[in-house]
Amino acid sequence: MDIQNTSSQSNGSTHIVTFWSRFRTVFGPALLGLIGGAATAGIGFTALSPILQNVAKTYASFPSAPSVWIAGDWSPPFLMAVAFVLIGFATPFLIGLLIAKLLQPSDCWATVSAGLTAAGTASASAYLLWIGWMTTMAMVLVPSISDMTLLGNAARTPEVSIHPSDALAESYPDLKVVPVDERGVRFFAKIVSDQVLGSASSIWLGVLISVACVGLPVFTGTLVAAWLFRQEHFRWFMLVRYIEMTAGIAVPSGGMLMLMVLPADFSFAQPMPWLRLAGLVGLSSVLVVGAVQRWTWPIRLVAAMAWLAMLLGVGFGEYSSTPVVVITTTLVVGLIALLVREMFLRFRARESIVLMPS
Repeated sequence: MDIQNTSSQSNGSTHIVTFWSRFRTVFGPALLGLIGGAATAGIGFTALSPILQNVAKTYASFPSAPSVWIAGDWSPPFLMAVAFVLIGFATPFLIGLLIAKLLQPSDCWATVSAGLTAAGTASASAYLLWIGWMTTMAMVLVPSISDMTLLGNAARTPEVSIHPSDALAESYPDLKVVPVDERGVRFFAKIVSDQVLGSASSIWLGVLISVACVGLPVFTGTLVAAWLFRQEHFRWFMLVRYIEMTAGIAVPSGGMLMLMVLPADFSFAQPMPWLRLAGLVGLSSVLVVGAVQRWTWPIRLVAAMAWLAMLLGVGFGEYSSTPVVVITTTLVVGLIALLVREMFLRFRARESIVLMPS
């Protein structure tokens, strides 16, 4: 049997199996996932560029200290930064469409396998390139900034009859019982201990954020796109249904995962309030059902606008502001009115069919 070119028969048709078709099936999802995860690095690059610029300024005041090439002014122009962010957010949602279109999984099991592979590699590449770095800083560096500031202030020339370590004892009364000359060492050990614990939790937290923000859209998009392609051939208006269903499933699922795992004082992202998440889940359900059932465009458009308004943080509580709450509420009320009207019209149509003489 030729290794490079074999054939198989199923349902009376012959399918040519080549080396490249096998290579595409086996490695295609992993490669597309790596590309999708790497494309999100633009978000981290844009967010980290001000920090790296400050690091470069710090190293400039210590010319004898060895510097690292990444410490520099990497701030992109405004339009380029916007492009990086848009590409970073859009790519995970489009990778599933590429997998279903280019690889064409043969059945549901092949689709799930391809989606899991792509989601895993996308999450891994996003974690390695920027999410892991940012979560490590958020869990290790940022919580210790206030303590390190106290330690730096304690090194200043003290006032008369005041020991430098008194500033530490004011913030941490436990140090008052420690001899003044031992407070600095004891406090330094406390900072290191906090960083050790933070580094431990930053690993699994970064992995979960990568899965929620990158892996879930890739996996959901693969399943949705394969389902759509089994219904009909690709058409451009199918892209609208794909976006509605993928975003409607992946975004609230990722939001619930983030809400469960993110600590309340996480620096680079704030957990979504339960009330806003509940509203987002409800609107996402309407969005998905409308795409599956192919509701009329006015209903789907209003549902998408209300969903987007809720997603952008215009909801309730600490995120609220009067104009945006009014806009969101108006869109939700309008959506409910359109749904009630559509149900009434369908009921009238069915009633007229039943009453029609045979």
